[in-house]
Amino acid sequence: MSFTNLDEIIDLAERQQKKLAVLMIEKEVKQTGMAKEAIIKKMLDQFDIMEESVRKGTQNPIQSRTGLSGGDGYRLFKYAQSENSFVEPTTLHTAANALAVSEVNAAMGRIVATPTAGSAGILPAVLVQALDSGRFTRDQIIESMFTASALGLVIANKASISGAAGGCQAEIGSATAMAAGALVELAGGTPTQVGHAVGIALKNSLGLVCDPVAGLVEIPCIYRNGLHAITAQAAADMALAGVKSIIPPDEVIQVMHEVGQEMPESLRETGIGGLAGTPTGQKLKNQIFKAESHDCGPAKYNSAYDIVGPIMVGPSSSHTAGAVRIGNIAYQLLNEKPQSVTFTLMGSFAKTYQGHGTDLALLAGVLGLTTMDDRISNAKEVAIEQGLSYSFTTRVLGSYHPNTVLIDLAGESRKIKLLASSLGGGKVEVQELDNYPLKFSGEQPTLVLRHRDSRGVIADLSRFLYEKGFNIARMLNERSKIGGSAITICEVDHHVDRQLLQQVKNDLPIIDELLLIQID
Repeated sequence: MSFTNLDEIIDLAERQQKKLAVLMIEKEVKQTGMAKEAIIKKMLDQFDIMEESVRKGTQNPIQSRTGLSGGDGYRLFKYAQSENSFVEPTTLHTAANALAVSEVNAAMGRIVATPTAGSAGILPAVLVQALDSGRFTRDQIIESMFTASALGLVIANKASISGAAGGCQAEIGSATAMAAGALVELAGGTPTQVGHAVGIALKNSLGLVCDPVAGLVEIPCIYRNGLHAITAQAAADMALAGVKSIIPPDEVIQVMHEVGQEMPESLRETGIGGLAGTPTGQKLKNQIFKAESHDCGPAKYNSAYDIVGPIMVGPSSSHTAGAVRIGNIAYQLLNEKPQSVTFTLMGSFAKTYQGHGTDLALLAGVLGLTTMDDRISNAKEVAIEQGLSYSFTTRVLGSYHPNTVLIDLAGESRKIKLLASSLGGGKVEVQELDNYPLKFSGEQPTLVLRHRDSRGVIADLSRFLYEKGFNIARMLNERSKIGGSAITICEVDHHVDRQLLQQVKNDLPIIDELLLIQID
């Protein structure tokens, strides 16, 4: 089943007497072909990174690379131990956990986008605190992450998890709802109570604007993570106590989408309005960037790891992880060592790319680095070492998502042009390849074929893949003219052995080039 309607999922869980987590795991098994044990192990690996970032930021003061924030997770954690707080100390530990993860993110450390980097502190905060409470085992915590991902999938498909598209309610709000629902199921609540927790949590976040000072994922993002981690716990307790969301959660999610559409662009991650537009906000922006160098139908959310993931180097899932993935797709498509590149950015990318590290992330991607590579923060130095010349420019590229970039990448013998968007949570969508309107995400194994337009070539390709046991998830074809050059995109469900590529070329000599594209 597709995770687009929460009421349907809750109804199925109630009828089958299954947890939402179980339904999510079953979907992953069916969708990926992986064993249940392997899927759970992958989520365990995600939690290990979450816990690592919590411990790192609460045990030591972590400073952001801008100096604008840092050390508050450590300070709050220590203060909670004084037992002089108004809020119960263990609750303050939850807030400290969230601050800690967000500070590790701002320092370009490793975190897990849940569902985005800007809201990555909330789910780890509540789950690590639940683990530390001694009430739950690590296995139970891991299972609850599948609950959170199921809820996040519905929100992502029904509304948005991108601050640039829907404001901070789409990031912080979504993470708070995911965490609240996960806690309810973790504590033995019913699927219906999980739904009420989602509705209660989201209603408390409606209208929350995305107004990062200087365009950085620091102020007020870090504080919001801390406070909303506590909100998630409170919403879970309310639902477990029998409090109901009178407005059904699906309707609350829809309203969140509508509110996001009505927000002005200045309050959607552009670093223009709200707190970013205050005199102090503008002053801080000028201080930070005065010495900065100026080197010159949407994809579907289907997997648990679209929401709990990717593992990444901060600070932003849209502007860093998504940008790395776009650059990496361009790198794979070029299929040789890059020598020069021009990045043309629009919208939120154009306005905040320096503060978010989007310039570093895009460079890292076209150099072949992945989202979790520690060298992302040094991408400009790596580019110099590898002889890659680069430049950045900004302009309107069309009616695309605000986080969109055009990459002109050249090697010794060839060049490619890629237009792609970062949709939120590290998810990306290619819009055009060499001016051909071909949409794909790179999340599934994707065959990119350049060939002559000829009768039967697509049928031959489909037949070949069928005979090899592959199921085609999606296929697109564009041609320059009848009998002219053409590009076919074919996404398949399961792993592709690279030996298959040569077999395809041998059996279908009309193919000029065949590449396998897949992001980390």
